Amino acid sequence: MEILVKILSGVGVALLFSLAVFIHELGHFLAARWLGLQVDAFSIGFGPAIWKKKIDGCEYKISWIPFGGYVALPQLDPSGMDKVQGSQGDDDKAEDEDHEPELPDVAPWKRIVVSIAGPLGNVVLAVILAAVIALWPGEFMSITSTRVGHVEEECAAYKSGLRAGDKVQSINGTKVSSWYDMLVEFQLSGSSGSADFVVDRNGIIDVMKLAFSTNNVMGMQMLEGVFPDGQSIVGTVMEGSSAEKAGLQPDDVILSMDGTPVLGSSHFAGMVEKKGEKSSILKILRNGEKLEVEVSPKYSEEHERVLVGIVWNQKQLPVKPWMAHKGLYAQLKWDCMSVARVLKGLVAPKTKGERGAIAKNLGGPVMIITMLYDSVRSGFLESIGLLRMLCINLAILNLLPLPVLDGGHVCFAMFEVITRRKPHPKVVATLVNVFAVILIGLMILLVFRDVGRRFKVSRAQEEVAAEEIISK
Repeated sequence: MEILVKILSGVGVALLFSLAVFIHELGHFLAARWLGLQVDAFSIGFGPAIWKKKIDGCEYKISWIPFGGYVALPQLDPSGMDKVQGSQGDDDKAEDEDHEPELPDVAPWKRIVVSIAGPLGNVVLAVILAAVIALWPGEFMSITSTRVGHVEEECAAYKSGLRAGDKVQSINGTKVSSWYDMLVEFQLSGSSGSADFVVDRNGIIDVMKLAFSTNNVMGMQMLEGVFPDGQSIVGTVMEGSSAEKAGLQPDDVILSMDGTPVLGSSHFAGMVEKKGEKSSILKILRNGEKLEVEVSPKYSEEHERVLVGIVWNQKQLPVKPWMAHKGLYAQLKWDCMSVARVLKGLVAPKTKGERGAIAKNLGGPVMIITMLYDSVRSGFLESIGLLRMLCINLAILNLLPLPVLDGGHVCFAMFEVITRRKPHPKVVATLVNVFAVILIGLMILLVFRDVGRRFKVSRAQEEVAAEEIISK
């Protein structure tokens, strides 16, 4: 059964990725047809064709390598991208050149419209997906606050002054509005290993420098011992436990312990550990009614710590960052700002080493496929949420002024509008091919990096599983 699920999930990944590519190329295709440009080929994927058919002079293809696609527009890109995309073999191309007349020139504004139409297609799809999510019944549980839920007393952040309940306002001068924003700033803080935090503690603003830890498999910078604010929702009450004797039930929300507000499951666990086996009064919310129960934690020899006997409800766990907002505008704004933050760090870094930190944390095709696979297995809504984010990313990145991208074609057309003359075809072809080689090389590098990361994670998971077997 698990094998079938994996196969279906793989098919789902291919469909989602292909949809993002298809809608992008469809935008180019429809604009080109509308403006009267010649379209030689419309391909989903690269490499040898699995299926192809020629209709009205355009060859429609589905190729073996699904991670990409193209529309062959000889009037928009007469030489450069035709070579990179490999829409035809050299013999076929030579034969076409012998038999086909020279194509008429295309006005710069038409080339701009066709170039922009691809990214616009992605934006349209993203808006549709965002609307589906916005109209979907129910709310999403997510950590959108920057309030700290728990700080372990032995960690460096606690010694530097960070406390539970503190609300982080900015990191290294960059405003943060969610826990995910904080995680991003952790990674982009540069090579110093620390960052300046501005926190709000009950209306009092404090500034502190907090050091990061990289003691994890992925080598990511983290605030060790610091956990986000969140609800403490009871999932399962263990048989014979202190929680069962106290009368706790599934879906109870723990509000406070001995009058101290509980800021999340990690915070509650820390409070229990600090309290020891002493009895405490818990204020809980059950079916809209506030109740009080008395609980007496017990020391567990197996876990080597004091426990109440609760397994937390998965509802209290944060959803993926691209599902942190429900409103249509809020979704699209988050997608755009997440890309803008990375581009800003690359072009105009605020701190020393920020550009290098961004380059170090960039993911490639393998990471995207992995994220899609995990999202497909998590459910329909999360899948279309990730697809929405990818579409916005694809639209923005394709509009960058690089010769091999749509933004490059816009720049070439604008050059003609401003100077009243075309850029030299050899210059255009050279720039396109050079940037294509750079882009392909970058993709290969990212693939190797992603594979290395996955190997590290898999190896760590195997080690953890082995330790659990030994402990049993």
